[in-house]
Amino acid sequence: MTVTVTARAEDVRSADSQQLIRELSEQLGALYESDGTAGFQPSDVEVPRAAFVVARIEGFPVGCGALRPLSEESVEVKRMYTRESFRRQGVGRAILAELERLAGEFGYRSLKLQTGPKQPEAAALYERVGYYRIPIFSGTWDQVLAYQKDLPSRLHSNEEKLLHNQ
Repeated sequence: MTVTVTARAEDVRSADSQQLIRELSEQLGALYESDGTAGFQPSDVEVPRAAFVVARIEGFPVGCGALRPLSEESVEVKRMYTRESFRRQGVGRAILAELERLAGEFGYRSLKLQTGPKQPEAAALYERVGYYRIPIFSGTWDQVLAYQKDLPSRLHSNEEKLLHNQ
């Protein structure tokens, strides 16, 4: 049986978003003996060119991810999470695909992310979908695995419209 996963930008402060963030923070906190927030605040994605994405199966929230601006050209993927009973069903891929689509729409050239060594499944997913290892770009914890994915070059939508109208 195949499931249909939808992933769309939603309000980071909605009940579903907050519950997913809480679950992820609890899991990471237990895994790494920390508060599990990885320095993320909801206000990080309440700025221009940022987003919080919720994945759903038949309307039920099953995962999330966020885009937090780093620079004019680069954005960070944060809060990637899939509820345990929904793993290996394409949820992570759907979230990443939507985050990458939004990053391109926002005009970014690359996405960066960091994960920990106790999350080999996450690292394997990132590598499978085209992310490559880079040096740590944020924080001082030396156990971080950092990744980047470059977006294909494309014209900004306004430039494209101008070209078509000539």
